[in-house]
Amino acid sequence: MLIFLVSWAPPASALTMRGRPITGTIQEVDVKNHKITMLRADTGTSITFSWIKRTTFVARGTMTDARILKKGAHFVVSHHVPFFGKPFVTRVTLAPALSAKTG
Repeated sequence: MLIFLVSWAPPASALTMRGRPITGTIQEVDVKNHKITMLRADTGTSITFSWIKRTTFVARGTMTDARILKKGAHFVVSHHVPFFGKPFVTRVTLAPALSAKTG
C-alpha cells in the first residue's frame, strides 16, 4: 500500500545549487553595499541583488574581482533567491561584446 501511495506522489522540484542564469546590462553598482542593479535582457525589467564573499567574477575566461562591474556592461549572473534573506549572486561573468546583426 505504501509503494502505491508513493508512486502517486508528484515529483519534487529541487532548488539548483548553481543558481538561475540571468543575462543583462548593469544600470548601477553600489560597491560599498555590494549591490548591483541590472536590466534583464529577457524581460526588460530591473533587478537588484547583492554579491557575497563567495561570489566569483570572470572576465575573458579568467578570474578577477568586482572592479569589472561597470555601468552599461553586459553580464551573465548566477542568481539565487533564498527562502529567507535577500537575492544574491554567486558568479558574475562578463558577456562577450554583442555583435551587430547583419542582414
